[in-house]
Amino acid sequence: MGRRYRVLLVSSSGGVLLDLLALRPWWERHDPVWVAVRAPDTEVALAGQRVHWQPELSTQTRLRVLPAAWRALRLLRRERPDVVVSAGTGVAVGVFLAARLLRVPSLWLETFNMTGPAGAAARLCSRLAAAVLVQRPALLASRPRAVLIGELY
Repeated sequence: MGRRYRVLLVSSSGGVLLDLLALRPWWERHDPVWVAVRAPDTEVALAGQRVHWQPELSTQTRLRVLPAAWRALRLLRRERPDVVVSAGTGVAVGVFLAARLLRVPSLWLETFNMTGPAGAAARLCSRLAAAVLVQRPALLASRPRAVLIGELY
């Protein structure tokens, strides 16, 4: 077995969570810790995992990005991840800003249900990410620096 990495997974609930859970065969070989939005599905799916619960951000709560980035900066300094991985949503913005400041590589994963233009969080996090992973070939043309990984599930 290769080196174990400290992996910080950032998720809201729903399909975003399912995409990151589909990566379980990969992240289980490492030391995962989560930043997640508290919701019934995240509480159940992440039971037994190390989780830092954070509030969701939306385009209506843009002013909360700076406090979220400050919290994420402190969290990343404490957890010292080797890589940050997220499929969204707004909760990832502060974490990706902090990761960029601390030079922690981050990966943005476009959710499988994404077929059209990227949302605000996806556009910002994609710019901050070291790589953008897409599950549909059709997204390669519209996502700069995208890498096709295929369907996760």
